[in-house]
Amino acid sequence: MPFACAAFGCNNRRSIQSRSRGITFHKFPSEVELRRRWEVAMRRKDFVVTEFSRLCSEHFKPDDFDRTGQIIRLREAVVPSIFNFPSHLQKPVLARKTKTSCKAEESLPMDICQNLPETPQSNDDHSYALFNSPNKVKARLQEALARVESLEREKLNAKVRERRAKKTVKSLLLDLKKMTLINDELKEKLEFYSDLQIDLFSKQGHEYTKDQREFALTLHLHGPKAYNYLRDSLHLPLPHPHTLQRWMQSVDAKPGLNMMMLNMLQKRREEDQVKYGFVTLMLDAMAIKKHVQYNVHTQKMTGYVDMGDGMDETDVATEVLVFMVVGLQGHWKAPVGYYLVKSLSPDTQKVLVVHALEELHARGIRVVCMTMDGHASNISMCNLLGCQLKQNPRNPLKTFFEHPVTAEKVFVMMDACHMLKLARNMLQAYSPITSTTGIISWSFIVGLNNIQKKDGLHVANKVSNKHIHFDGQKMKVSLAAQTLSHSVAVALRTLRDVGYSQFKNCEATVEFIETIDRLFDIMNSRNPRAKGMKAPLGPQDRGQKNQMHEVIPVWMMFLLALASLRYLSVIGFLVNVDTLVGMIS
Repeated sequence: MPFACAAFGCNNRRSIQSRSRGITFHKFPSEVELRRRWEVAMRRKDFVVTEFSRLCSEHFKPDDFDRTGQIIRLREAVVPSIFNFPSHLQKPVLARKTKTSCKAEESLPMDICQNLPETPQSNDDHSYALFNSPNKVKARLQEALARVESLEREKLNAKVRERRAKKTVKSLLLDLKKMTLINDELKEKLEFYSDLQIDLFSKQGHEYTKDQREFALTLHLHGPKAYNYLRDSLHLPLPHPHTLQRWMQSVDAKPGLNMMMLNMLQKRREEDQVKYGFVTLMLDAMAIKKHVQYNVHTQKMTGYVDMGDGMDETDVATEVLVFMVVGLQGHWKAPVGYYLVKSLSPDTQKVLVVHALEELHARGIRVVCMTMDGHASNISMCNLLGCQLKQNPRNPLKTFFEHPVTAEKVFVMMDACHMLKLARNMLQAYSPITSTTGIISWSFIVGLNNIQKKDGLHVANKVSNKHIHFDGQKMKVSLAAQTLSHSVAVALRTLRDVGYSQFKNCEATVEFIETIDRLFDIMNSRNPRAKGMKAPLGPQDRGQKNQMHEVIPVWMMFLLALASLRYLSVIGFLVNVDTLVGMIS
């Protein structure tokens, strides 16, 4: 609310005009004694101080102010002393009389005014006129100095605001890259917005521009740590995450293929064919909780089965089937569609896959490979598409199908992480397994854990109780990877060599663990500079991979004959080996 000065006869109010004149307004002190002294100095009868009472700076001496900071403050224990009281409120000041002055008055009976020339008219009303009183001249000088000081501060603040306004997204990206909060790819994405001025974000009463929205959404999606650092640590005026969520609600995200995302990928592909022209199509079904609720944005009930065809269903969805594309020659991924389903047959799933392949092809994006879990319905869908993933993989496998538009090969792969968990589960459930080299048994891994607990020393591996009793953590890939790892195989051999009798016949188990570990390393390769089995696949490795393709399936098919109930835990590795060799050919 606009404050008015409480002093007698003062008409100053808080406004733009008073601020331009350098006038500030100050609260009455909370200390009782000092506030009483202020009230006495004001000489206003029946005046009561409230929380809105203010005195302007014109009632204080210049020395009463502390101007060292950006905010002008009163010094401690100062009392207002400059007021324009009427004559009846002013104390009479009597001149002191001496004997000399009395004699002078008696000796001057004549009227000297008669002999004086006429006094010229005063020009005190001009701003440039000098006052007759030295006190008034001093007051005018101090007022001018205060005004100059105020202008200097405003100039300094304006320079600071100008420097802040010139701080663009480009300079921020360099800082974030040095702090490793963003990677090179995200930095490259955000450089499109490098000319945006950070200080222009979210001025009160102004809408965010399209570029500002896109920058905030991109940074928050791909670099949430960097976004939180800029907003919380540097206090940059970026939108709150709740605001970003509200913006995302306006995006058409209904079940089915997301045409907006597909069109965006088409634009990216036109800009960079190598990076965005070749992809892997991933699909996965995830369980969701049965729940129906009203969507305020679409003004419809959501939670029912929805295949994106606009048909109303009465069954409540229990799963969501998600489609995502991942760049083969670029570190990027994008969800392109989803479907709310209750139970999906392989035939229906095939139709959805074909539709996705056709839409991607229409935008110039070639799907080289399709990745999924090793679920029985996925195996059946692949067979319907044209693959030959038979129950008896001793016969040659066909791990690709023809593209519905171009007839080019589209290879299929099973999720390596899912295959690793299935292999671990097979070893635990069907142990012991008899092979040509001996007994493959889960008991050796259990014995390794018992010895490590008893002796209190881990033999260079991470096996613990949670790796043995994993029923409550079956989905954790790390537990399966640490169980069927090279370090566990080395530990078993070491215990056998140092004379532990219970590990005397562990060689077959060691070979099984090493085989699974090598397969997983090959299928989980990510680092282009890695060596050995973790090295990326290429034409230069064709000879080595062909040898791997000949040896490993023999081992895996023998296991399949011994554990036919766990067909899926073995067929996935065979499919992936065949696909890898076919793709690098």
